[in-house]
Amino acid sequence: MDKIMEPLQRLGKALMGAVAVMPLAALMMGIGYWITSVGGEGAVIYGDLLLKAGAAVLDNLGVIFAIAIAYGLSRDNSGAAALAGFVGFATLVNLIGPEAVAGYRGIEPTELTGDEALRWAESGWDAVGYGNVLFGIMIGILAAWIYNRFYQTQLPDAFAFFSGRRLVPILSSIFSAVVAGIMYIIWPLVYSALFSFGAWIQGLGAVGAGLYGFANRLLIPTGLHHALNSVFWFDVMGIDDIRKFQEGPVTIDAAAAATDALSCPGVWDGTTCEVIGVVGQYQAGFFPIMMFGLPGAALAIYLRAKTKRRKAVGALMMAAAVASFFTGVTEPLEFSFMFLAPLLYLVHAILTGISLAIASAMGWTAGFGFSAGAVDFLLSSQNPLANQWWMLLVMGVIYFFAYLGIFYALIGLFNIKTPGRDDDESEDGGASFDAFTDIARPGASKGGADNANTHTAEQIIQGLGGKNNIDSIDYCSTRLRTHVHDASLVDESLIRKAAASGMVRPTKQSIQVIVGTKVQFVYDEVARLLAQSGADAELIGERPASELDQPATAVLTGTTVELSKPTVGQVIALEGVSDDAFASKSIGDGFALVPASTAAVFDVCAPASGKLDMVFKTNHAFSLTTSAGLEVLVHIGFDTVKLKGEGFTRLVEQGQYVETGQPIVRVDAKTLRAQGVDLTIAVVMPTKTQTSSVHLAQGKGSVAAEVALK
Repeated sequence: MDKIMEPLQRLGKALMGAVAVMPLAALMMGIGYWITSVGGEGAVIYGDLLLKAGAAVLDNLGVIFAIAIAYGLSRDNSGAAALAGFVGFATLVNLIGPEAVAGYRGIEPTELTGDEALRWAESGWDAVGYGNVLFGIMIGILAAWIYNRFYQTQLPDAFAFFSGRRLVPILSSIFSAVVAGIMYIIWPLVYSALFSFGAWIQGLGAVGAGLYGFANRLLIPTGLHHALNSVFWFDVMGIDDIRKFQEGPVTIDAAAAATDALSCPGVWDGTTCEVIGVVGQYQAGFFPIMMFGLPGAALAIYLRAKTKRRKAVGALMMAAAVASFFTGVTEPLEFSFMFLAPLLYLVHAILTGISLAIASAMGWTAGFGFSAGAVDFLLSSQNPLANQWWMLLVMGVIYFFAYLGIFYALIGLFNIKTPGRDDDESEDGGASFDAFTDIARPGASKGGADNANTHTAEQIIQGLGGKNNIDSIDYCSTRLRTHVHDASLVDESLIRKAAASGMVRPTKQSIQVIVGTKVQFVYDEVARLLAQSGADAELIGERPASELDQPATAVLTGTTVELSKPTVGQVIALEGVSDDAFASKSIGDGFALVPASTAAVFDVCAPASGKLDMVFKTNHAFSLTTSAGLEVLVHIGFDTVKLKGEGFTRLVEQGQYVETGQPIVRVDAKTLRAQGVDLTIAVVMPTKTQTSSVHLAQGKGSVAAEVALK
């Protein structure tokens, strides 16, 4: 089961990288519609500018998905994988786009009439373009596989320049050309099937919308709802509800020009194409739930909490309800009762389905670029496809009291242990502070946000069974996604006491911790603590700058320059290293550092701020010049030039200005140690006239160098 679920989990997370760019597009298009509708002739140009800027995202969702998925699924979130995603997608679209296919067949589609025009439309070539999300997902997965398989491939010396990561986009183009050949044969059949499926779903009308809403909520615990959303919200099967809604005037014009079901962006009734009250039906019903229904549930949970715990529960519910109302981020609320009260969550899923069905049946439509919160609702009200949108507010008020009454009754009737009702719950009601709004509660950290995030990270690590039990850790929009060695060591009660809404177990060893919108900052702290401890855990997400404890100082003649350890480890005298050239200081004076022996992956960081003068082609060494003019060379391991780049990932290109502690090279320590590589890092000042002496500060693990500048 893990082999199936975990890749799907990672795909869902990667999809969020593409979805995350949509709020800005929705914001610009919403404001653009408002300006063009109320601003008069003089303001139309400004509205058009915003509309075009938003369309730059929505019209290119396919290539955005390809890039985001390739990046998100690559083993180290590599830019080379993202480039491969773009190259592969462009190759596919250019080879089997409508103009290319028309050229192969020697026809001009605009001149076709009758049955020939119908056959061309049914073949689906016009759907092949930069907005095709299905192709984007497919090529993104392919590009990520190519990267993970070939990014360390070494070619013969004559072609060495194209080895490693440079090879990945080339292979992506080749593989995508092969895929294009296959799709040229099967795409007409696939398109016909997808179109029929989409038409069937839309043909169900309100029932189809309701079934989708019900399934959407049921999939939330697994994180797979993003994949389901792609079918209805994007152009995977022809529904494309979000883009069609956001491009309101364009969609309306297309409907007016439609002559059959194939050319209709909405529902074809045999003579006309209906889009008003149709486009947006897979979005509108979420607004009453997220803006009103779930806050009503939060109030019911608060009212049913024990009196002595209401203050703590009230702070938690208020923060979660505000997040749900304004932004449409519902997980903080849903996970507060999802596993404590499965019956309530089933009722919630049913009510969501009913809401979408009612909105669809009545033709009340609104749309969003991010989620169904008040911000998106206000923006969508200016869209010409927003139909009787105010009725969603009326339904929302009804839903508020429906959730309040149903949840209040069920909690009392079945004595459901929602937050604040558990007999074993601590006096403070669980978490010491709220992850979503920083609202203090009894026991909260009195320090700043960094202290709070550190405290949360420490508790989560402890709850996951300790640093040595964590195999890998990643994050998406609201969750930490982890894989543990021994599932029996996971303590959910400890995780609940951290600033987390809950915990999900998609599989036995896969653990998802629901943190909320501050998840990146909590992840950064978890990753920092794991890296600092030398834990053998794979940090899949974006790595934070390593905490390089015990800073070093380099003392210049008349000047003091601060140096830092390039990674976590033990500082030793340069004379003690195994390499004669460095030990004899013939390369330059300095110091050495032995990295933590248990770290599976670590970053080698800049020991000082300055210009990154050079990163060696094999990525095993780099040099920089500080603002004071001090030249510093950082050499990772000994005899590592022979590896030709294997095990080293460049994170920053030469010529850039870097800050102290900024990761420059990532080292696959586990793989290299298995080959017997000595990973001792040498930090030297190669210009001998600059350095008068180097001293190790005893007991501090730091370095002091007296340097004389010319």
